[in-house]
Amino acid sequence: MIKYKNRAQKMLIEPVTGFCDRKLNILRSTVYHFFRENILPSLPVSVFAKYFSSDNGRPTKDIQSMIGLFILQALFDMTDAGAIEAYSFNETFRYALDLTRDDCLSERTFYYYRAKLLGDGHTVFAKVLERIVEKIELDAHIQRKDSTLVRTWLKRMSKMELFRATTKQFLKELKDRHPIIFSRLPEEFKEKYLPEKEGQSWFAGDKPSQYGERLIEAAKDVLWLIEQFSSHPSVSTLQSFALLERLAKEQIQIADEVIEVKLDEQFKGSALVNPHDPDARYDGHRKAVGYHVQLTETCSENKDIDNPKIITQIEVNLANTPDVQTLVPGIDKLEEAGLKPEILLTDNGYASDDNHQELKERGVDHVCPPAGDLHDGFGVMDFTIGEDGNQISQCPMGKPCLENRVNTAKKATTSYFDPEVCRSCPHSRDCPVKITKRKARLEWEWKRPRLEARRLQFEEDEETKQLFRMRSGGEATNSVLKNPMGLYRIRRRGHAKTTLAVLLAATALNVRRTHQWILRKAEEALSKSINRWHLSLNPAFRQILGSDRTGIHFRLIHGQTELAMAA
Repeated sequence: MIKYKNRAQKMLIEPVTGFCDRKLNILRSTVYHFFRENILPSLPVSVFAKYFSSDNGRPTKDIQSMIGLFILQALFDMTDAGAIEAYSFNETFRYALDLTRDDCLSERTFYYYRAKLLGDGHTVFAKVLERIVEKIELDAHIQRKDSTLVRTWLKRMSKMELFRATTKQFLKELKDRHPIIFSRLPEEFKEKYLPEKEGQSWFAGDKPSQYGERLIEAAKDVLWLIEQFSSHPSVSTLQSFALLERLAKEQIQIADEVIEVKLDEQFKGSALVNPHDPDARYDGHRKAVGYHVQLTETCSENKDIDNPKIITQIEVNLANTPDVQTLVPGIDKLEEAGLKPEILLTDNGYASDDNHQELKERGVDHVCPPAGDLHDGFGVMDFTIGEDGNQISQCPMGKPCLENRVNTAKKATTSYFDPEVCRSCPHSRDCPVKITKRKARLEWEWKRPRLEARRLQFEEDEETKQLFRMRSGGEATNSVLKNPMGLYRIRRRGHAKTTLAVLLAATALNVRRTHQWILRKAEEALSKSINRWHLSLNPAFRQILGSDRTGIHFRLIHGQTELAMAA
């Protein structure tokens, strides 16, 4: 039976926490109190409703406290054992999770609830974000988007290691699931991959000169296993057998009965990297194994404007997913959440004319430097182009265009000019029109004038350059997630588990930044109050206190300000 507290209802009697008044006052200015009062009540109980009855069965752990535990674990980069211990014995954690004195947690229960949360990380992230937006009235009209690679604890395997590990994994699963079928395999074959003593395998004593020969033999073993079990109704459904088939399809090529181990070009970037995490990919930029994280957060127009830098959208994609393909889907999700930006800052990895035009139609100004250098001399943008955007009427010197041949399929046009006029033009060397004996023509894509205009904007418009400088602040968020919060090399395998870990870390970072921003705003308000109070004093008394207001001390208590005169 699902169990949770109605934390929206205030209690008549303050619950006993075990802290004295002094400690409680200190605790109320920490992230633990902020989490208990503002985040914990908003955590979605509905993600567990599909697993438990509402009125029958043994009561569950408090659902909101369990979800909160996973968020706090990510916030402080704790191991699973550390999080379990904190749930049972750490008083600040127990205060943040609103636990009773008798609440404790076993290792089995911890993993049970985390497994149930797989696939629902986005719901938790969205609910906490919704509460934060409401709490601080988040200004999301300017946002920035960036990506980073989250590495996994996986070995970069050679082809020999990849074939050996994939075959070995299949044989182990076959032995566990179908021991009778496994016992019928040739003893010599089993000894190759599953020797009685580690280090006595078929590959252990190979010389470097035998590498090619052994690799072909390993490939033949894979093909033999596929031939033996591809028609078996049970073995062919094993996940490890599917990996064998995938490996053969990607790496083994047969021509005239000659076997060659070579990666098929159509699988470049998406081929199997390690059988222990089939979803992991190589990142083409860093040649590392992991997953690609797309992250969008709020920012301000300049450094003088304080902004809490809240993550508004985050996605975990395969490492070979190009940035340019993630921009429009990300805007769709922001629009669904009611957080669509007016201005979006990105690097040129997201740059494409299609993306720019799509965002423009949706009312989003995409500030991103287009790829390529600014042209020397005249560009296509300097020619007079009709309203349809695909025909030129005259050149920059006012000479008419004789003909426009429009290619709608390629979205390109070839414009023709008088070759005699072009030869006599003093700016012919600075003009993109190509002059031959009989023709003077300009071949241009319809997007080219827009690209040239944006390059010129980033070259000459100081306001645009100043605004774009704020994009680099997104690197700090990537650094915080990867270093203090432990996502540099993630302790999870598989796309689903990695996605959950990243979403919990992003949620935890939003909680911390919101709490810090509220503290900053409270201190600013307190400082202004002190200034007004100081100005309202009698001049003689002000002189005694001094211009620096020595003797005035203030502290933040329970979200409110209190002034105290030093003795």
